[in-house]
Amino acid sequence: MFIHHVALADFILPSENIEFMSDDDVLFGEKRYRVIVTDRRFMLYSRRGLLFRSDDMISKRLDSISELQYKEKGFLLGTATISVLSDTKLDLAGSPSKMKPLFVLLQSILGK
Repeated sequence: MFIHHVALADFILPSENIEFMSDDDVLFGEKRYRVIVTDRRFMLYSRRGLLFRSDDMISKRLDSISELQYKEKGFLLGTATISVLSDTKLDLAGSPSKMKPLFVLLQSILGK
């Protein structure tokens, strides 16, 4: 898969292969990230700033992920949450129309 962000290439190991990169951002905390899954890691990546750029990366080894959970809240303007459980819990939020397909895809890639 083509690496869309040159700075992202700095975080990918030489023998690591990208399996999936989200087209849409997800919220983790109050920040927006792209979801990236390689053959070794689950990552959240963001490039911030206009004038002074900085990278923001959160990474978990795939073998450390024990479970994925999906929840929806609200009716009309609802939100969906994907929880990635390992030694810590990552709650990723977004619209149900974007998060449900992402959850199904992550399940198939991670086998959870």
